[in-house]
Parts: sequence; C-alpha cells; structure tokens
Amino acid sequence: MKKSFLIIFLVLAVFALETSIAIAGPIVNINGKFYTSADPTQAYDFIQPSNNSWDGGQNKINIVDYILDGRLGAGDHTYKLVNGTTSTNPVETWFANGAVSVISDEIAGYANSNTFGYYTKNAQNTPVTNQIFSGPDNYSTPAKSFTLGTAQDFGFYLGVFGDTYYTENSLNPNNEIHAAIFQVDNSNTYILGFEDLRLTNTDGDYQDMIVSVTINSVPEPATMLLLGLGLLGVAGIRRKVK
Repeated sequence: MKKSFLIIFLVLAVFALETSIAIAGPIVNINGKFYTSADPTQAYDFIQPSNNSWDGGQNKINIVDYILDGRLGAGDHTYKLVNGTTSTNPVETWFANGAVSVISDEIAGYANSNTFGYYTKNAQNTPVTNQIFSGPDNYSTPAKSFTLGTAQDFGFYLGVFGDTYYTENSLNPNNEIHAAIFQVDNSNTYILGFEDLRLTNTDGDYQDMIVSVTINSVPEPATMLLLGLGLLGVAGIRRKVK
C-alpha cells in the first residue's frame, strides 16, 4: 500500500514539474523544435538572427526574440511557426467569414506610413485589398474586425509606400516570404510579423508590423452535415405528429 502511494506521489510530482516548466514562459516552436527564453540556442527558418536587425533602439530584436521577451503580454503560450521554407503544409490564408485584428507593435522606420488589411480574390484570381489599419494606427488603436458575406479564403497584407506584401507568398515578388505566421496554442489566433522591405535589401527581422488576428470560427463540414441531418429528423417528426 505504501509502495503504491509512493509511486502515485512520484508520478504526480513529475507531472507538476513538467506542467510548471511548460508554463514557465512563452515558447516558440520552429521546425519542430521548442525554444524558450531560457535556452540561448536559436534556430531560424527564414527569419534572420537578431544582430541583423537594422531597427535601433529595440535591442535589435527579431520576431522570435519579441515573443520570447514576453512583449506580446499574452502570458505563457506556445507560438508555432506555420509557414516558411521548411513548412510542408504552410498556413498563408484562412477560410472563414472574417476576423478580429489587433496591432501588437511596429518596430520600423516606416511605422507611421505602413498600412495593414485583408484581401480576397476576384473571379480573375486577383487580390482585392481592404484596409483595416492606417499609417497613424499603432498598438494603442482598438481592435478592429471585419465580416465577409460568406465563408471564403482570405489573407492579410502590409502596404508600404505603394508596394503590397501578402501572407500568400505566390503574390509577392519572386515568391518572397513577407510574413512570419505563428499559431497560438493550436487555436484560431495567429501572430503575423511582417517584413516591410524586399528580401534582397532587408534585415529579415519580421517585426516591422506585428499583428494578432483571431479568425472567426467556421463549423466543420461534418458538424454541418450532422446539424442538417438533425434538422431533417426534427422536420420528419413534426410531419408525423401533424
């Protein structure tokens, strides 16, 4: 009896220790590996090392450092990079009827002129942009939402002095990656870190505009099917009663 109690106690102690470690701070998952602020080793996919950043006055941080430093103020979460050069099924667009967007920060010389918004595609498969935040908007600007008439594919963009960079790489010059997209805790909330210069002439820190977007939930097809069958069943019962 005492031995069983001791085993249970040890299992609970190990679980508590792992839990405390897991929530010790923000965790970034890049290429299947976890990196915390306690781990000095850094791995980068397309995001450049911190010391490459040109944005002075911010300790030369990139988007990974920004998250690990807790600057999002979002608590202890896991941020998984879901796009990039090593992603097998990259997330670049979303299927829903809208989203809520919040500016987390802008660390760039063009911060006061950069714009942010969402885009859909017309019949010619050309992106149609809709602005959400203007140049003067910043982290103190209230959250803004948009709603589409029906659930459809959409992405986000950054406007920089007449140039537009999209979350969908194929729309960018030379298929360049201009947004680092992190999913928060496998939820429908994502952190978008944009790079506002062509990759042939930039520092690749992806923190020129950092936006948190929460995608509207859309019922899965299976759920919709079950709901439809349920409604048909109710209709049949009512017909029998009549």
